[in-house]
Amino acid sequence: MKIVNVLLMLLLSVTALNAQASAEPAADPAAAAKPGFAYHALDPDIITNYLGDGKTLGYVRVTVELMAENGADLKLLEQHDPLIRDAIIRLIGSKTGEQIKSLASREELRKECENRVNELLVKETGKKAVRELIFTKYLYQ
Repeated sequence: MKIVNVLLMLLLSVTALNAQASAEPAADPAAAAKPGFAYHALDPDIITNYLGDGKTLGYVRVTVELMAENGADLKLLEQHDPLIRDAIIRLIGSKTGEQIKSLASREELRKECENRVNELLVKETGKKAVRELIFTKYLYQ
């Protein structure tokens, strides 16, 4: 009978320890840095004017998604969202109507935005956090 009581106590102890271990979140910093892409949307869409030919005023509306390598980089992107938005708005606003409307120039603009955002993030945080900058919507008038 004593053996049954001892085994029962051991079983209850193991079950309680297991439940406690599964209830606690993993505080492993390496787990947060594991590769697993995450996306951060700049919300709301970026709407800004571009350089017109003098008589007309054109505008562009762009939806931007930023791809990060992991959750830690995603937090950096969220923290620096206003800085990133400002850099993209300034860059798009410096382009001409021809550059905004051309498909080839659009890809150059996307890469230019990605490079500018990474430059700012390296300057602010010491880390290049954007793997890809993606235009998911691109409308101009």
